[in-house]
Amino acid sequence: MFSSCLSIKPSTTKSGKKYFETFYVGEEGTQYFIKPILFKDIKQNEVLILDITFRFKNEIKDSAIVNFSIKSSTLYKNIDSLKISNIDSEIKSVNINLLFNEKYKTEFISRFSTKFSLKEIKYIFSNNSWKVTTYNQNKAGRYEPVRKTINTITAVKEKVFVLM
Repeated sequence: MFSSCLSIKPSTTKSGKKYFETFYVGEEGTQYFIKPILFKDIKQNEVLILDITFRFKNEIKDSAIVNFSIKSSTLYKNIDSLKISNIDSEIKSVNINLLFNEKYKTEFISRFSTKFSLKEIKYIFSNNSWKVTTYNQNKAGRYEPVRKTINTITAVKEKVFVLM
């Protein structure tokens, strides 16, 4: 009798947890980590992966850290600015910090960090038609979302930013 009960699986729900993690941080509320989101620049055969970390409690009053990696045959030591845009708006940061560079087989991975206001990040999640652009000495990298990215942005909007 008990063995038959053990084989029953709970129904699955789409909680969005595969797209983000939450951590209770006491008086500061909840810390959110939006897991890596993938974009591709087909022309230059590059990949950009970004993740977002921020804290929220009752009202928007903090910034969000946006870390991103560029996987490319080009070694990037400097990025002048990062722009994230959708059909309705765009946000841009010019304070980009290099975290590290590493070589992986024949390509380089360049990791950077910047900050945006949490209000800007919430606003950019208002629709899922993102484009990410990096500028480096007048050269632009234009990264488009893959299908899974569009689903990820929608899930994060519906599960995280709807709470704000």
